[in-house]
Amino acid sequence: MSFEISRLRGGDRMIAIGALALFIFMFFFKWFGVEVPAIVSAFVAASHVSTSANAWHTLEVIRWLLFVTVLVSSAWVVLQGLGRKFDLPVSLSAIVAGLGALCALLVFYRVLISHPFPHAQVKIGAWLGLISCAVIAYGGYRAMSDEGTTLADVREQARASFDSVTTAAGGDASSEGEAPSHT
Repeated sequence: MSFEISRLRGGDRMIAIGALALFIFMFFFKWFGVEVPAIVSAFVAASHVSTSANAWHTLEVIRWLLFVTVLVSSAWVVLQGLGRKFDLPVSLSAIVAGLGALCALLVFYRVLISHPFPHAQVKIGAWLGLISCAVIAYGGYRAMSDEGTTLADVREQARASFDSVTTAAGGDASSEGEAPSHT
């Protein structure tokens, strides 16, 4: 089976663009920087020390979630382009939408509320990264709509998946709310 771009719908293309953009913005754009006094800036320039850093170097925990989001989103696009389905308990498009939304919220928090270090200035990469996360989230939502999956369907899929895990772990999903019997 070969990859065909014609298999990608609008939401899939948005996911692809958002994932590629997020990858580029994470590693090649500055997200945060620090203003240094003029007297120090000559020394900093001479010693080749950067006063700005990208997402990978500043976001110690969120960077892994961003990277996983890029990987999962890319996997979704490749599967769609190949015309393959990946059978999961929860729709993969819903997972992509959820990861995109979670990343957008966390980046938004880091950009506007809690910078990674004191007196940090937000650079253009952080804003572009935030937009990329939002594009992935919206693309995932559109992909869900394209395949006919609603948020209620996702809730039921997640509930059924959780019930199967708790049943396999020794709990009985059918006896919820019943008192244990002592015989």
